Amino acid sequence: MRKTVRLADIAKRLGVSTVTVSNALANQKGVSEEMREKIKAMAAEMGYQPVGSAASVKESVNIGVIISSKFLDDQMTFYWKLYQELSVICAEQNCFLLFEVLKMENEKQLDLPLLVRERKVEGLIVMGELSRAYLRKLVDNAGMPVLFMDFYAGGFDVDCVISDNFYGMHTMTRYLVKRGHKKIAYVGSVYANSSITDRYFGYLKAVRQYGLPDRADWVLEDREKETFQMLEIALPEEMPTAFVCNCDLTASGLIRQLKAKGYRVPEDVSVVGYDNFLFAGLCDIGITSYGVDMPEMARVTLKQMRDRIRKTVAGPGRLYTVSGRIVEKDSVKVLER
Repeated sequence: MRKTVRLADIAKRLGVSTVTVSNALANQKGVSEEMREKIKAMAAEMGYQPVGSAASVKESVNIGVIISSKFLDDQMTFYWKLYQELSVICAEQNCFLLFEVLKMENEKQLDLPLLVRERKVEGLIVMGELSRAYLRKLVDNAGMPVLFMDFYAGGFDVDCVISDNFYGMHTMTRYLVKRGHKKIAYVGSVYANSSITDRYFGYLKAVRQYGLPDRADWVLEDREKETFQMLEIALPEEMPTAFVCNCDLTASGLIRQLKAKGYRVPEDVSVVGYDNFLFAGLCDIGITSYGVDMPEMARVTLKQMRDRIRKTVAGPGRLYTVSGRIVEKDSVKVLER
């Protein structure tokens, strides 16, 4: 059987983004005429069947995505990128994606999103963790399938799709240990959300597994719990040789602080992150990180949501964990062992 050609396959052949390919084939703005013609020619050469053709037609569904404003800012964030991946896979599978930003005051007041109140969608994806009170009201009143993306909340009968937070951070900590580091700190506000908590416990398992120091002063806060506003990280008096950061954004902020205090990365101190995603220009060194497989998270999310909408699966909500991989860059020094 001939393999189905995806937008990502065309993008890879031409060295452009999947979004560019999608816009070109849909005759949207933002793509030069020269590139548009190249993309269309490549699509024809590879045998791409556009959505809606006889070869690829599928029942369309309308799916909503809500994201709290606390997870978004003027710069490209992890959730913008995750949403982009989801929008691409939805376009490939004849799904319409509607997006709504939830303001923090609406979350506190337990105001349901417009997508739910006006029944604009057949299923709802919550991207990024919200308060339990808000999630409870949302799930109880949505009247449609709800899926939690990039977080897990116990006690809710919904599907959840997450990256492998626990073993991902265990892997990054073990990576440092294998390179001779025995004094390793964790950077992340442990109780800010479930992902940071799980990553902390992955770190903790590794340091205890290898008999390394488990010190309270080496667990450092990086953000406000309510607003998620990033904090200046209070460096410990006794410095470790390496820091494990709950995300690359935190790692980049830590590296700037270390350099401001005269430390060189990685010559004096090593730093690793999580996500393998950082807006260009935020850090002048490549951060070794645990790469989250965002395209796979998007595929799993869409499949589960479609199955729930079509009622082809039943029963209680399920937890889906998507593994990633270590992405080695320039922020770790190998010590003598």
